[in-house]
Amino acid sequence: MMSYTVLARKYRPQKLSDLVGQETLVKVLGNSFKLNRIAHAFILTGSRGVGKTSTARIIAKGLNCENPAKKDSPTIDPCGKCSSCVSITQSRHIDVIEMDAASRTGVSDVREIIENIDYKTVSARFKVYIVDEVHMLSNSAFNALLKTLEEPPKHVKFIFATTEITKIPTTVISRCQRFDLTRIEASKISAHLVDICNKEKIDYTSHGLSLISNVADGSLRDALSILDQAIVHGEGAIKLESIASMLGIANQDRSIKLFGYIIDQKQDQVLEELENQYKSGVDPVSILNGLMETISKIMIMKIKKENFCDQSMSEEWVKSLRKIANGVSVDVLSRCWQIVLKNHGELKYAPDMYGALQMGILRLSFFSGLPGLTDLLKKISESKEKFSEYGEKSAKFPEVMKESYEVEFSNNKEALNPKEASVVKGELSGEVDENNQLSEEKKKVEVDNFEDLLDLIKKEKNLALLVEIENYFKLISFKKGEIKFDLTPGASPSLVTHISKVLSRTSSFQWKFIREKDDSCITIASQREETKVLQRKKVEDNPLVKEIERIFPGARIGKSTFH
Repeated sequence: MMSYTVLARKYRPQKLSDLVGQETLVKVLGNSFKLNRIAHAFILTGSRGVGKTSTARIIAKGLNCENPAKKDSPTIDPCGKCSSCVSITQSRHIDVIEMDAASRTGVSDVREIIENIDYKTVSARFKVYIVDEVHMLSNSAFNALLKTLEEPPKHVKFIFATTEITKIPTTVISRCQRFDLTRIEASKISAHLVDICNKEKIDYTSHGLSLISNVADGSLRDALSILDQAIVHGEGAIKLESIASMLGIANQDRSIKLFGYIIDQKQDQVLEELENQYKSGVDPVSILNGLMETISKIMIMKIKKENFCDQSMSEEWVKSLRKIANGVSVDVLSRCWQIVLKNHGELKYAPDMYGALQMGILRLSFFSGLPGLTDLLKKISESKEKFSEYGEKSAKFPEVMKESYEVEFSNNKEALNPKEASVVKGELSGEVDENNQLSEEKKKVEVDNFEDLLDLIKKEKNLALLVEIENYFKLISFKKGEIKFDLTPGASPSLVTHISKVLSRTSSFQWKFIREKDDSCITIASQREETKVLQRKKVEDNPLVKEIERIFPGARIGKSTFH
């Protein structure tokens, strides 16, 4: 009974033209062989499964192919039938030495190469050393190899392969011709899988092969391994549902269904869909990965619009994505991506991953209903047009009402002689001359109203007196030479004396102060508070403010607005 050969080995590339997705490498190596400018050392770097070791063997076969048609010289297109090509393919050629640096890392292993390097080849044109995972060699091993690597014998070629080029000393890299093998595009992997399924006579669906190509993440070897497993799991056929179940990943349709519930803020359906996916074997990380893929596809679709095309997506899925894309903004998609990404990082620290998944998705659902910045500006602009009868002022808060200090009430009279008050010294008043004489220039200042008096106090920078007046002085009436007032409890006994001193220094009038008991009068501070109350009411009644409160439920007007 013949043993089974896995697809990854059975369909391993045997010549450069068989390599998938490495066009640059094929072109450069092809020109090197055609021009006979072949380097003495190559270093192949790239992620897993992109063809590094296969490329190394193809180079070794091209250097030693015995096909007479090649005119006894290296060829880029080895025949694959001669004894040299067959033995290299079967890893038994005596002059092509393959070394696994992951298991032979020491300097002694490199010395073995150096000691045998001067011996001529047995049957091949070149002695080829293929060192896989070369970054695993120790520093001593690299140092021992440097001199030989720089000036090897003419019959020796080195080919290094590595997944981590940064771990290799630059002194080694500089002595080699470097090739970076890129990740293979999903569409190219999918096309290759189709070709293999046709050769193997396997029934398949294009969506199933596209899913395998996406999961492989640029690795053709991984894709072939998954294909092998999918054939067995699907009883000889490749089906989308079977592959999703086998890999434990979220189905594309179920991911977009979940995202639709999230955007519509249907929290009950969100929890139900999460539970169904989790019970079907999809782990929390895979659920989030499916959501992130859905969000990214919708974002790309909104940007590319009609030019959007992805062969890995079914036509039904594209229609579902487009339906959601038409109803969601870029701002909301960006916010959803950030929340899912944050939840992704939180899962590994959570004691209960499924519970953390539920909380993260519910948080996403609640926040997805908030408008984005662009939408908010658009809604506010629409609101301004809706309430256009208010003109440009509808977009502004009402101006602060002008403060007034004139109050007209009187009873219970009590007079104070200004001459007596002018000679009393208080802590709140400014300095006066010893003879209480005012200059002619100062006497020219006229005080026509209470606001003029306050301005005089401000010019003298007598802030303490100003605060006393605002909080304890209640104006009843004001006219030249006479002020009627009342005081609130807690007022300084010398408050009126200090006011009189200011007036006596700056005015030519003799001022009379009459105190009248009047509970209906208020101070400047109290009047200012009443003004703020009125102002706040006007702001709250403003149609634009009401519209903003409707857009942002629970929003409140800050106190700083009225300061």
